[in-house]
Amino acid sequence: MSSAGRSRATALLAAFLPGALTGTQVAGLLFFLNPHLPFDLVPVLRGVAFFGLLLGAVSALVLLPFYWPRPERARRWLPWSLTLVLTAAAICTWAHASYFALFLPAGINRRLLKAAILLSLAAVVCFYTALIHHVRQRPYGRRSRLLISLLAIASIYVMMERREAFKPRLGPGPRATTYAGSPRPQLLVVGLETATLDAILPLAEQGRLPFFSRMLAKGSHARLTALEPVRRLPSWTTLASGKLPFQHGVVSESAFAARFLGNRHVLSLVPAGIGFEYWGTWNERRRVDSGMRQVRAVWEIVGRLGLSTGLVGWPLSAPPPGQTRSRGVEIGLSERFFEGDESAAWPAEIAQRARLFRTRWSELAAEQVSRFGPAPPSVVVNAFLGDLWREDLSFFLLEQDPPIDAFFVVLPGLREISAQYFGGYSAVQFEGERDAQTAKAAQLVAAYYEHLDDFLAKLWGHGRDSRLLAVVSAHGIEEAYGWRKVGFALRRQPPLPGYVERGPDGVLLLLGEGVRPGSRMGSAELVDLVPTLLYGLGFPIARDLDGAVLTNAFETAFRDRQPLTFLPSYETFAAPE
Repeated sequence: MSSAGRSRATALLAAFLPGALTGTQVAGLLFFLNPHLPFDLVPVLRGVAFFGLLLGAVSALVLLPFYWPRPERARRWLPWSLTLVLTAAAICTWAHASYFALFLPAGINRRLLKAAILLSLAAVVCFYTALIHHVRQRPYGRRSRLLISLLAIASIYVMMERREAFKPRLGPGPRATTYAGSPRPQLLVVGLETATLDAILPLAEQGRLPFFSRMLAKGSHARLTALEPVRRLPSWTTLASGKLPFQHGVVSESAFAARFLGNRHVLSLVPAGIGFEYWGTWNERRRVDSGMRQVRAVWEIVGRLGLSTGLVGWPLSAPPPGQTRSRGVEIGLSERFFEGDESAAWPAEIAQRARLFRTRWSELAAEQVSRFGPAPPSVVVNAFLGDLWREDLSFFLLEQDPPIDAFFVVLPGLREISAQYFGGYSAVQFEGERDAQTAKAAQLVAAYYEHLDDFLAKLWGHGRDSRLLAVVSAHGIEEAYGWRKVGFALRRQPPLPGYVERGPDGVLLLLGEGVRPGSRMGSAELVDLVPTLLYGLGFPIARDLDGAVLTNAFETAFRDRQPLTFLPSYETFAAPE
C-alpha cells in the first residue's frame, strides 16, 4: 500500500475508533442495567458488535471530513478523542450507579461503581499521556501508542469483567407457611396521586378539608420519601409490595426491544440522559404489564391470609398475561380497565356492569360541579369524571355481599390537575400572589382537594365499626424551580404547572383501629406502607420486606397487645385452610 493509502486508512480508522469504543461502553452499561439479560459469549459479542459498529459509523461520518484532507490530524487527535470517550464513559458509569441505586441489585451497583473507578483511572492516565505529548510537541512513539491502545482495550474488559463477576446471591428458599385466620379490622387503602401535605395542611387549617382535618387530629401522618428517579409504575408497585424496584422487578414505565438480541428479550432499563430509547431501540416501546412484577402485592398477601379483597384502579394490578384472574383478589378493576382493556376486570362478568357507572359531565347535578366554576377546563372535567367513575365503583364493590375485608383504590385525577395548576396554588398560598390567572389555578387545586375530602368522608362512612383507613401518595408535587421559574419570568407568564422530577415527598395518613391520635410517624418511606398495614391488621411481618413498621403511628395499648412477630416470607405463603 502506498504512503497516501496508508494515511487515508489511518484517517478512516482514527475516525471510526472513538465511536466504536463508545459503543462497547454502551453495550457494557446495558448489561449492567439489565441483569436479566443472558450474559454469555454470544449475547455479549452481539451487543458489542451492534453498538460498536453503529456508533463507529456515526463517529466516522462526523470526524472523517476533518481528518481526510489532512491525515496527520488523525494521529494527533486520536489520543484526545479516546481520552474524551473514556472520560465520558467514567462519568456516565458513576452517574448511572447513583441514579439507579434503588433500581439495581446491590451487587450489580457495587460492581458498577468499581467499573467507574477503573474507567476514571484509565481516563486520567490517557489524559496525562496525551497532555505530555501535546505540551512537548513530541510524536507518539511505539510505547505511547501501545499504552493508549491497552487502556482502551482494558476499558472494555473492565465493563465486561465487572458485569460477569455478578452472581445473584441465592439464599435458602423460604418455607411454605400458614397462619390461622381471626377477625380483623376492615382495611381501606386510598391512593391519591401527587397528594402532598403542602396542599393538605393549609387547606385543612382554613377549614376547607374537614375529613382531612379529622385524619390529622385523630390519626397519624407522615411525609413519604419518594423514590428517585421518580417513575410512576415502580413507585406504586413499591407501595403495594413493600419492596424496592430491583426486588419487585418493575423498574420503568416502558420496556424496549433488545434489538441486538432479537425479539425474545427486552430492556427494562436503558441509559438515561443520552436519548438511548430513540436511537438505541428505535423507540420500540412495549407496555409494562403485571407479569413483570416478581413479588406478591399486599392485596395478594392479605387474600392468602383469609381476607376477602377488592381493588379499583391500582397500577399493574391486572392478572398477568395468560391468567384469568388475580390470585388472592375476589373482585377487581385494574387501572388498565379504565383505559379500555376489559380483560383487566375480574371476574369477567363485572366488566359490563362496571361500564354502567361511567358518567358524562352533562349527567352531573349542578352541586357536584359548581365548586369548579362555570366553565372548568377540559383537564379538570376529564380528571373529575375519571375519578368519579372509580369512586362510584368503589362504593358499589363495598356494598357487595359477602363484604370486602380489604379494599384498595387509586384515584389519578389529582395528578392531572396538579400538573397543570399546582404552581398557581403554591404562589397563592405561600407567596401571596393575587393575579386572576394564578388565583383561578389555586382555586381549581383547592376545589379538587375538597372533592377528595368529600369522597374520603363518604368512604369512611361505608366502613365497618372496626376499620383502618390509609391515604397514601407515592410522591408529591412542587412548583416551578430553577431554570423553569426563570423561563416563566422571562416570558412574563405565571408559573402555573407543578413538577415531580425532584421527587417531592408523598404522604401517608392513617385513621382507625389502634392509631394514635394526632401523631406524626416521623421519617417514612414507600416500602414502610405494607409492613405497617400488616401490623395494623395483626399479621406477622415478612423478613424479606425492605420496609419497617411505623410503630409510632399506633397507640401504646395497641402495641402492648400486638407485639411484632415475623416470618421468613409471604412469597411462598399458603392460604389458610
